[in-house]
Amino acid sequence: MNTGSSFEYPRGAGLIAASVRTTVKARARLAALLIVIVGAVAMQGCATLPPRGVDKTPSTAIAASVSDELGRIAAQNVPAGAESGFRPLPQSNYSMDARLSLARHAQKSLDLQYYLLQNDVTGHKLLRAVRDAALRGVRVRILVDDLYTADSDRMLVELAAYPNLEIRLFNPFPAGRAFAATRWTLALSDFARVNHRMHNKMFIADGVFAVAGGRNIADEYFFSNREGNFVDFDLLVTGAAVTQMAAIFDNYWNNQHVYPLAALETSDEEPAALRQEFEALSADAESAYPRLDGAATDILGYSPLSHDLDAGSLRLMYGHVDVFADDPEKVTGKAESGNDTTTVTYHVLRAMAGAQSELTIGSPYFIPGPLGMARMEANRERGVHVVVMTNSLASSDEPFASAAFARYRVAMLKMGIELYEIDPEKLKRDPLIGAALRASIGRSHSKLVVIDRHLTFVGSMNMDLRSSRLNTELGLLVDSPDLANAILALAQRMRSSGSFQLKLTGSDGAIQWWTRENGVDKVYDSEPDVDLATQLKILLLFPFVSESLL
Repeated sequence: MNTGSSFEYPRGAGLIAASVRTTVKARARLAALLIVIVGAVAMQGCATLPPRGVDKTPSTAIAASVSDELGRIAAQNVPAGAESGFRPLPQSNYSMDARLSLARHAQKSLDLQYYLLQNDVTGHKLLRAVRDAALRGVRVRILVDDLYTADSDRMLVELAAYPNLEIRLFNPFPAGRAFAATRWTLALSDFARVNHRMHNKMFIADGVFAVAGGRNIADEYFFSNREGNFVDFDLLVTGAAVTQMAAIFDNYWNNQHVYPLAALETSDEEPAALRQEFEALSADAESAYPRLDGAATDILGYSPLSHDLDAGSLRLMYGHVDVFADDPEKVTGKAESGNDTTTVTYHVLRAMAGAQSELTIGSPYFIPGPLGMARMEANRERGVHVVVMTNSLASSDEPFASAAFARYRVAMLKMGIELYEIDPEKLKRDPLIGAALRASIGRSHSKLVVIDRHLTFVGSMNMDLRSSRLNTELGLLVDSPDLANAILALAQRMRSSGSFQLKLTGSDGAIQWWTRENGVDKVYDSEPDVDLATQLKILLLFPFVSESLL
């Protein structure tokens, strides 16, 4: 089980360090790693990937059918004339319940695509549900980015020993796979390639229902980590949008930069022995994430999906959904100039440019760059009210990203943009979030944009240069006043119960952080609650980090 903190994805000078997850197991390997790294350096340049076509049979999504249980439920709950149905999943326990219940009800197929599928209790729980589906005869396809699989490769090999289940890796490291450090060492000559990662996140059941948004599959995205947990957002989707998502999955699954797990990781053990190992490894999840009380409701008044599927009746919103994803060929550098019109970032910026009255942006890492600043300035010149919420330096798991954001704060405030940063201490006192956070650090991980109270972006994309130019992303643009207003209500709660508002003190450009405690305003004249180690890291290392890598 991973009990350490994790990172959304590595940036700049922290690229290799971030991929070495801080587990007790990893620390125990340190002495061996030092020896292996010396040998790896001598061999650097010899590592190559297998032939791209090796043992990879193309496959496509299984079409939705009303003869299947999920297809029948969807047909009964999406009225004629409605393109897509959807509902928000703002709470982690309800979002996990949705995934587990879809896996339980699936009869034909499960397609999972994730940036991070961690070898911890959360990962074990979801994969046990997926294993059960495969044993029922459900075809399971799992596509994982290869960045963090040093800690999970063995788990995936064990899981792949079950019938009806296939696992593939996106843009893999060719050698030194047992340790993150050796992976990077043997790939230094190929850094331009491995610096590109697949950041997409989606879960599709029977081609009928899907869950997409910001959450990876790891403890910290479901409020189960002892050190830090992310407040995040997913969307349950059914209808025409799921057909689009299935086509996107197929495009990635069959892409030349995707390799079968078996082409990279092999085992001499018999499948039965591997399955026994998976059972033992994942036994810690047996009682994790118990079914939610069917009479309970989430913060927006929705019952658990497990309850609704059992009853065959769903409460949904309806509207038009555009689904788009970066071309997997982005791994070749095709979007690095920043003007590629196929990217998720391009679609979102174009939608933002059409705002007439209101624009609300939530991103854990917000680095607008010159283009983003120009777009926001154009919005302000048209009188559009712009609100931005991101992590503070104290709440961020990526301090370099926060330091880069700091370069833009004064200019944004002078434009009249409202800026909010997460206050991790205040967040702990929120009646709903605080109890789940316990003693851990609360962070935002939601990637949301609401335009004119009717158009909402939900997806995996952060507002930074890495999302726009380096990593592949998935996005949904939803035209629904109901969804937009629900998210705006959540954003207002976060601003009032867990954030600082930034204000300029005068013409000198000094910033103050304002918060309200027990009915009294409290004002900070410098970054609140930042520890000395973080301050030193930024002082000594940040000047050498290119913003293009953030």
